[in-house]
Amino acid sequence: MEEKKRNTLNGWQSALLLVLIIASVALCVGLKVGGPMIGLFLSWLIIYGFCVVFKIDYKQVNQGAFDALKVVLPTMAILMAIGVMIGAWMQSGTIPTIIVYGLKAINPTYLLTFTLLFTALLSMVTGTSYGSAGSAGVAMMAIGNAMGLNPGMVAGAVICGAMFGDKLSPLSDTTNLAPAVAGAKLGDHVKSMLWTTVPPMVISIVIFTVLGFRQTSGGYNPGDLNVYIDYLEGSFHIGLVTLLPAVILIALLLLRVGAFEALGIGAVAGGVVAMVFQGSSLQSVFSVAYNGFTSDTEIAVLKAILNRGGMSSMLQYVAIITFAVGMGGMLEKLGVLDKVLSLFTKRIHSDGSLILATMLVGYVTSIVSSSSPMSHVLTGRLMQPLFKERHIEPRILSRCLEDSGTLAGPMIPWHGYGIYMAGTLGVAWSQYIMFVPLLWLTPVFSIFYGYTGISILHTKDKN
Repeated sequence: MEEKKRNTLNGWQSALLLVLIIASVALCVGLKVGGPMIGLFLSWLIIYGFCVVFKIDYKQVNQGAFDALKVVLPTMAILMAIGVMIGAWMQSGTIPTIIVYGLKAINPTYLLTFTLLFTALLSMVTGTSYGSAGSAGVAMMAIGNAMGLNPGMVAGAVICGAMFGDKLSPLSDTTNLAPAVAGAKLGDHVKSMLWTTVPPMVISIVIFTVLGFRQTSGGYNPGDLNVYIDYLEGSFHIGLVTLLPAVILIALLLLRVGAFEALGIGAVAGGVVAMVFQGSSLQSVFSVAYNGFTSDTEIAVLKAILNRGGMSSMLQYVAIITFAVGMGGMLEKLGVLDKVLSLFTKRIHSDGSLILATMLVGYVTSIVSSSSPMSHVLTGRLMQPLFKERHIEPRILSRCLEDSGTLAGPMIPWHGYGIYMAGTLGVAWSQYIMFVPLLWLTPVFSIFYGYTGISILHTKDKN
């Protein structure tokens, strides 16, 4: 007991630490100096200062940061692979080919709806939102930009579709982790999530369809699409062969090859196609892999679409994840999270208040830890005894972990998911956050069911 006191903060110390960290991040964001990155960097120094002042073993606290970072190392590696792949696919003509075919075949009015459904299907069958956003999502963003659609709306459609499929796919890591933490069966978990995920998805389809009509009516000016098509066809070899890297990537994802490995192989395939069919040199392929692709076009729309990619473009996002997730690990070691989370568990007197508290805890752990797996583990550990006390089946807890901990990711600008989506799709968090109805509505349905009793199963119901 004495050891715990020496290595954790008390209530007021925890509150003061959180206030200082939030203030440092908010100040840096407000001053527009690198977004939250410098504020999160300073958070490590603030935590060190607290350890010195309150005589806490900083080595143990610092170890918490590195333990937490182990969880998100795959995400950071995937971000790097995405940067390399985007550059390679630009140089190989893969993305330009998809843009040309998309501009010729897809009606701009229905692009948002098509994007939502396409990414949802791809994410469902592959089990990875990373893969679907990094492949189909990037392509849909390019087509949407060429058509003159709001990039935040297109990104929102990509994110909603990718998260829908990832959340429900039995192949997804989070879909397997949540029931494992809650003690539920995978099949029961997926069936339970249909209640909170399908209705918001239907509403999202309606919303994006309406947004598509509104975007392409009135004074809508898509630009001269033929000019874009002519430039791309004149600058790249356009044809089915340039789609090989995309086909290879999707095939690898379907075969359950890891996301990093699949994206990396997709990038290498893009480099090979660039050399064989676009006449690129090996040196230029490696240069693009790091620095990104640069087009000589003077057409502003195409320049914004094509001048992307490269490992270097993802370094800032990796830095944010490093400091954010590390901070979360240190706060966990200091006992700050337990102090904060206990505030949500004191006034639970009904199934509805338990569901509401679980959702709030899921969001808090996501905000602080910046990691969906860590959010699931922390929230599940704290809330599982309370669900058992009220005889609520574990599948309801696992559903709540996903409805909050998984879907909260893209809604938090420094979360691994939020960083990934912004970096991969080339949009700021502020551009897409108002266009992710699936992420906003799912927790509403979850809480509504909690207070009405709809779909809430109790263990005694099995008798």
